[in-house]
Amino acid sequence: MHKSALIYGSLLALSGVMLAGIGEWASGGFDSSTSGFDSSTAAPDSSGSFASPGEYGSNQGAFVPAAAVLAPAVSNVALSTSAYTISRNVNEVRLQFTVADEHGRPVQNLSADDIRVLDDDSPVPRFQDFARDEDLPLRLGILLDVSDSVKRVLPEEKAAALDFLERVLRPETDRALVISFAGNVQLWQDITSDRGGLRRAVNQLYQPGWGTVLYDALYSACLDHLSKADTDVLVHRAIVVLTDGDDTHSLHTLADVIVAAQRSEIQIYALTVHKRDLRPPGDLILQRLAEETGGGLFVAPSAKELGNAFAAIEQQMRTQYYVSFPPQATPGFHALQVEVRSPQNAQVHARRGYYAMAQ
Repeated sequence: MHKSALIYGSLLALSGVMLAGIGEWASGGFDSSTSGFDSSTAAPDSSGSFASPGEYGSNQGAFVPAAAVLAPAVSNVALSTSAYTISRNVNEVRLQFTVADEHGRPVQNLSADDIRVLDDDSPVPRFQDFARDEDLPLRLGILLDVSDSVKRVLPEEKAAALDFLERVLRPETDRALVISFAGNVQLWQDITSDRGGLRRAVNQLYQPGWGTVLYDALYSACLDHLSKADTDVLVHRAIVVLTDGDDTHSLHTLADVIVAAQRSEIQIYALTVHKRDLRPPGDLILQRLAEETGGGLFVAPSAKELGNAFAAIEQQMRTQYYVSFPPQATPGFHALQVEVRSPQNAQVHARRGYYAMAQ
């Protein structure tokens, strides 16, 4: 009887400690990689470009992130998935962006004097670096939706993805990974420069079934794989995801994915297949992912035109600018806006912000 009482008392004490720990986590006492803000706070501009009335063309949009974002950090985060802990000590914000004229043609001859970056509406006084980043090593994630809703175009998606990898990857400097998703997430090939391994992964992937965990797949690609690749060198991190944009039961949210991509400096390029005069709900999700991370949304009118869409993604990825500058001292999220002096009506694609750590 005394033993039972002692055991019962010990269990109660242990439960109290666990509940206290959970309470501290919920109140923000522990670091977290998720923001928890509502993913429906804004609908993206379908044009993909944002023109300001002043002297500069801009990437300014209507979306305003939530004020309370946990675990502020800047770039190239390191993630411990067991405790959702994010940490990074850096003294610069690194920003990649593309500029196109009003006809969508890349602008390739800009100088630092042609660029203005606004950090929470305040002009950045100086750039630590400014360059074209076409020669940066590429760390690329290929994510293919293999759920029932898109399986009819899966053979064409695989063929186009293989051709894209063959053209865009430089074996001496670039690396890629392959993930498929439907009701769960499947890593077929982790980050590698081996084209043969990547080809085998794309050819083998097949995972039809009910459900789509798009957000979980993107979140995992960002924080479990791409953010951990070559953290000690400057690289260009990007994801190309082929999907209709529908998500049925992910554990993570759209907001979680945006935060993970922004912190890890990963651009998301979304590719979907439907007639151009259609505007399915999934496009709004894909457009927002692209705009918040500095990527792009590409619509192929048919599966036969996936190759052209991939070529457009390749051109945008290889004609980018890179700037770096000191972060603000105030920890938390800081909104970014990139403006160019010329050409007029320029279309600028850049991520919408960064996370500064407490000094």
